[in-house]
Amino acid sequence: MAEGPPDTPPDPTAALARLSGALTEDALFVLGSAAHDREGLEALLQRRAAAYDAAVHDRPFARMTGSFEAWLVDLSRAMAPVAPPPWLPMMDVVREKVTLEIGARGLRSLFSSKPSEKDVARVKRYGALAVRTLRAVFAADGPIDAEERATVNAVVAALGLPEGDAGLLAAEGPLAPETFDIYGEIDRNVARAIVRGAWLGAAGDGLDPREEQAIRVVARKMGVVDEDVEAARREGQERVDGRSRTGVAAVDGVRFVLSDRIPGVGVQIGALVGSLMVPRRFRPEALSLVGHGGPVVLAHRHAQLAPTERAAVLGVVWTAALIEGPTVARRALLQARWERFASDLGEDDPRPREIVERWLHDALAAAARTWT
Repeated sequence: MAEGPPDTPPDPTAALARLSGALTEDALFVLGSAAHDREGLEALLQRRAAAYDAAVHDRPFARMTGSFEAWLVDLSRAMAPVAPPPWLPMMDVVREKVTLEIGARGLRSLFSSKPSEKDVARVKRYGALAVRTLRAVFAADGPIDAEERATVNAVVAALGLPEGDAGLLAAEGPLAPETFDIYGEIDRNVARAIVRGAWLGAAGDGLDPREEQAIRVVARKMGVVDEDVEAARREGQERVDGRSRTGVAAVDGVRFVLSDRIPGVGVQIGALVGSLMVPRRFRPEALSLVGHGGPVVLAHRHAQLAPTERAAVLGVVWTAALIEGPTVARRALLQARWERFASDLGEDDPRPREIVERWLHDALAAAARTWT
């Protein structure tokens, strides 16, 4: 790790085991976003340093297996300036430099120094518009539920606003799109990104005519032409469909590799990976198989995945296999299963596994060196 804890824990081995669990859980977020190179993983080491220090010293912190929604919000904030997850609505807006978060080690950092008042004003304006649009879309077909609220909170966190501004924005209630006060000229790229994010949010649980109407009202107010609105609609649906394919494959892979941990951690991690990667519209069917605990039959079910999708799936599956901190002997068994699953996907490239292993080994070794 870039900056390990300075003091030696009472039990370094136990501390490293806790750290390993925290690192692998966070890696699932990054790899599940199709960021399957080391760049996204390396960013975690600095941007989640406080959480890893808490893991080492056995203090509470947001983690996937303990407080999923809080963990989702924290990871969305951490990755915003480095690799905003494309499956999370409004992250295309963040990519348009609508965030005040600072990148790790200069990796695609959005600001090289403290943001100017102009930068802050821009993020407040466009960030608030993105959040209000998403909240309006979620509310269009009924009351906002816990998952939708967590998604909105994740977007607010990714903006990196000052605590007071972020708190006020997160606490707002839904506003009718017709009441939006959109003044002045709107950056064209940001406006289209907001529309794409709105469609992505609406498509997650299936498009509703009331959601479509809300999106079109906001789009007209921002001056987005009908052609761009329709293109964004298609793209949102395509992202959801693609996310479903990779998510279901990842759930199957976790269940297959951890088949001797069912019931147990194989069910827990399989369900959490499903919650992270499978859109709501498709999630009940995917998670019903996890709950039943039936065996995974390898029959080339996911052979249609693109190479980048296969890499993301295999990276997630191997990371999930490492969450328990397996022994050398058990790791050999897990690797054999992983290789069988990879072969069933039509993939023989070991890099998705090797990237995770090297990153995890290097991060743990760096932490251990601070205590010797």
